Amino acid sequence: MSAFPLVIYLVRAGVGSRRRCDELVRAKSVTVDGEVVTFPRQLVPDGAVVQVEGQTAVLRELRYVLVNKPRGVASTRSDPHADKVLVDMVPDGRTLFPVGRLDVDTTGLIVLTNDGPLANYLMHPRYGVAKTYTARVRGRVSKRALSALRAGVVLEDGLASAAEARLIKQSNKTALVEVLLREGRKRQVRRMFEALGLPVEELHRRRYGPLSDKRLAVGEHRALTAEEVDALRRAGEVVQDAVLGEPEEQPVRLSADAVAELRDRSQQGDTPV
Repeated sequence: MSAFPLVIYLVRAGVGSRRRCDELVRAKSVTVDGEVVTFPRQLVPDGAVVQVEGQTAVLRELRYVLVNKPRGVASTRSDPHADKVLVDMVPDGRTLFPVGRLDVDTTGLIVLTNDGPLANYLMHPRYGVAKTYTARVRGRVSKRALSALRAGVVLEDGLASAAEARLIKQSNKTALVEVLLREGRKRQVRRMFEALGLPVEELHRRRYGPLSDKRLAVGEHRALTAEEVDALRRAGEVVQDAVLGEPEEQPVRLSADAVAELRDRSQQGDTPV
């Protein structure tokens, strides 16, 4: 294990949110090898004993699971209107948090993890992880509609656009369209098509960043490989460098307050599409 900031160590040990851990350090409640530490970004060396209010904080085993979510499953941790929630599809899934969210009626890829810092990198607005969707829409999709998707469609919360949009197949009544997004707003794909008079009948996210649904059927899940985790982590390094360069008197913000913010987002609904 390489050294990393104390506050991140505490988050990974499950002590609390990024903000809560920062407060504990500044309140002189944290020791490293018996010495009180008040600097949240002090590096914790490998093998160091970290204690919070006299209790040893032990790092948890980090898990990264890719799920191909079926229709009707909520990607929140609880939803009284859904038959099933995502975390119950994975063994010990209640210890994990969804990275972002998919609408209940949308199928496709979503990552579950207990790595709060990495999840924050992936959801950070400066990161803009690419997400590829296949949408079956009702109606005929013209070249003008595809151009409008790329140029931007005016929604109630502002202009929304697709980085890429292409027609895969057109039948008499429906069309199959592939859309790539680098932004994520609530039900964005559906709302963009609806604004063009093309209601979405089915929506599937087939790629999330470097991850694809190849050989992973809807309803199945698998652990990410070390190479896949590294690919996701490399994408977050730019964000990490930016926030660690902020002045010390300003709070370090990833996209939010680590695990607690992830919990809030999953309960309140984070950018479902």
